[in-house]
Amino acid sequence: MKIRTRLSLQFLGLFTILLSIVLVAIYFVVANHWQKNFFKQLEDRAYIVGHNYLAEDNFTYAEFQEVLRKFPRTLPKEQIRIYTLDFNPIFIEEHDLKWDKNILQAVVDDNKVWFKQGDNYVFGVLYKDNSGNYIIMAKAVDQTGLDALMQLRSIMLISLLIALLITFMLSRLFAESFLQPIRKIIQHVQSRNVDTLAEPISTTEMSKDEIRTLSEAINTLFERLHESFEGQKAFVAHASHELKTPIAAILGTAEITLTKEREPEVYQEALQAIIQDTIYTDQIINNLLTLAKLDQVNGDLSPIYFETFWWQTIDNLMLHHRELKLNFVVKTTEELHKLHVKGNQQLLSLALSNIVLNADKFSYNQTVDLILDSTSTAIIIQIKDYGIGIKAEDLEKLTLPFYRSSNAFAIPGTGLGLSLAFKIINIHHGSLTIESQFGQSTTVTIQLPKS
Repeated sequence: MKIRTRLSLQFLGLFTILLSIVLVAIYFVVANHWQKNFFKQLEDRAYIVGHNYLAEDNFTYAEFQEVLRKFPRTLPKEQIRIYTLDFNPIFIEEHDLKWDKNILQAVVDDNKVWFKQGDNYVFGVLYKDNSGNYIIMAKAVDQTGLDALMQLRSIMLISLLIALLITFMLSRLFAESFLQPIRKIIQHVQSRNVDTLAEPISTTEMSKDEIRTLSEAINTLFERLHESFEGQKAFVAHASHELKTPIAAILGTAEITLTKEREPEVYQEALQAIIQDTIYTDQIINNLLTLAKLDQVNGDLSPIYFETFWWQTIDNLMLHHRELKLNFVVKTTEELHKLHVKGNQQLLSLALSNIVLNADKFSYNQTVDLILDSTSTAIIIQIKDYGIGIKAEDLEKLTLPFYRSSNAFAIPGTGLGLSLAFKIINIHHGSLTIESQFGQSTTVTIQLPKS
């Protein structure tokens, strides 16, 4: 079932319940009023009959003439009986209407009694006269009331049906109007493709409600998807270009070496070159695989001891890169074993190692300062080298995959180390900033939130 139809039916159902309750309440109020009014008329008739038969001596001539004038005005199917306190009928014969003695006794006890028997209204009164007390029983059918209530029920039923029909039509129009922005969103989404994802849904004419919030959320999602697709396209283009170079070198070396017979030393040199290019290619592939897997570890973060991560990373660096020269500067006054971060220790070690090794490589194995500090909310790590530096126009692009500063082409590298580190730090909700003086020094600052 479509939302439009479901909204219409739900609104119709709610309106039906509310309108039915109102109409039923009105009906019962009218019926109750009509019933009270007819009981009052029946009471008047009982007293008129009593006055006519019993109280002539209690009225003036004019008053009794008024009683006689009203006496013939009977109610529909009116039947009146007069009894003594011994329950004997007088003046009017009982015929087929005989009242039960229990009812007559109730009139004596309560002075007045009224009730309904089917469509018949019954009123009984203890009539007190100067000649004695009598029981007057009056019964009649409120035919006018019955007809009026039946007509009222018909009018209410027809009104209800007409109201429901109008309500259903209006609810359809309302649902159509309500769903129009959603329909536009659907049409916009269906018309998008990879190249047009960045085109946002227009929200200028929308009111500030949930639909506008939904549109803005979809725009944000599409913007992220567009950035992701653009990043993937650029990534594939760069990866293809970077992988071609070592593969071409391997093929070229092998082909040239095999063109003729050579000395064993020449074959060894060629194999060494092939090994180096293969290692370089392997590094690129490993970095690419790591980059591809990073998006899957967003939720795989757990508390780790910063001191354990710190010294294990440094020990591993010193073990595998014995030529590395590090100058440790600890500025924080906090005890390292009390520091914790939430993250993935292996990835954080990879990020820090890449930055330190970059600093060592681009400073031609000069001493690298490794500075540790902290604030109330974050742990700060600074890696400072005194090497070739970075041009100002290249600083913002250094975290892009395969991007290399123009003064770094002569130094071997994949161009992936810094982009890997940048993405890892972002995953850990930290920040990575780069400051550099061209030809003098470069400082990379990492901030990781405490846990």
